[in-house]
Amino acid sequence: RHSRGYTPEWVGMADYKGQIVHPQNWPEDLDYAAKKIVVIGSGATAATLIPAIAPECGHVTMLQRSPTYFRTGRNAVEIADELRELDIDETWIHEIVRKKILHDQAVFTDRSFTEPEAVKQELLAAVRAYLGPDYDIETHFTPKYRPWRQRIAFIPDGDFLEAIRAGKASVVTDEIEKFTEGGILLRSGRILEADIIVTATGFNLNVLGDINFVIDEKPLVFADTVTYRGMMFTGVPNMAWVFGYFRASWTLRADLVADFVCRLLNHMKEKGARKVTPRLRPEDKDMPLLPWIDPENFNPGYMMRSMHLLPKRGDKPEWQHTQDYWTEKDQFPAADLDDGCFAYE
Repeated sequence: RHSRGYTPEWVGMADYKGQIVHPQNWPEDLDYAAKKIVVIGSGATAATLIPAIAPECGHVTMLQRSPTYFRTGRNAVEIADELRELDIDETWIHEIVRKKILHDQAVFTDRSFTEPEAVKQELLAAVRAYLGPDYDIETHFTPKYRPWRQRIAFIPDGDFLEAIRAGKASVVTDEIEKFTEGGILLRSGRILEADIIVTATGFNLNVLGDINFVIDEKPLVFADTVTYRGMMFTGVPNMAWVFGYFRASWTLRADLVADFVCRLLNHMKEKGARKVTPRLRPEDKDMPLLPWIDPENFNPGYMMRSMHLLPKRGDKPEWQHTQDYWTEKDQFPAADLDDGCFAYE
């Protein structure tokens, strides 16, 4: 939900005399020059914001309850530059680069599951290369979860780490006891003084645009439905939801869903049907119903806070939401539209 970000309610917020800002509602006239700033949060927003403001503010501190994994690298695709030097046609370059990115993402994701400790050490080594052997990587950059259980923030050209190395930014790993008039009191007893506090604490998931759906005068509760392949819902006619990938380009899945919907529409036309509704088959009635996303697979805060609003999934391929492009790119085009999962009218 872009209109308002997620900000926890901390004790003493009303006592704070400075300015509290959420990145989703960033004031255009915010004056942070030479100011002491505390950014609460350690995700991609914080890692993007801090190097952008660090050159002008007095000092910026990233306050985190627990660390996040980061990837560093050049903000470009090297193979694209090499192919352009060879005067390769741009259409070919686009296709080659696309396949290269997909391949690299798939390999990295697979390794995060099959050899998580090796991936973890590679990520930490990249951070250590910027901050040096004496920096406390264990405290400030070593999460307790395996890589890719939450999103991994990309740091282009290491800019966030460069700000820390230059002394313009710092990281504090602690918990908030309360806000004070001049900053934040931490559980450790330390006080962080701040002229501005930025709550880079995430967002609230907007489930289907906050639309109040009604079917035959009965309000629709999506949490009571079961998802068909993560895009349609039992008992809900003629509707598909485009929900992309967390670990790959969002639009990859948007393309797959669009192709599937077009195939389904053509199938309806052939059958003379004007309405299609997903339904559980007799053999599906007793299958276990599971959360929209497996928390052991992926569990960022914004998903966990909204899981009770989302449809359920089953334990069969038709009723799964796998978040796996390499599986779905083959499954979606081959899905049997007359296997009993759809009622046509």
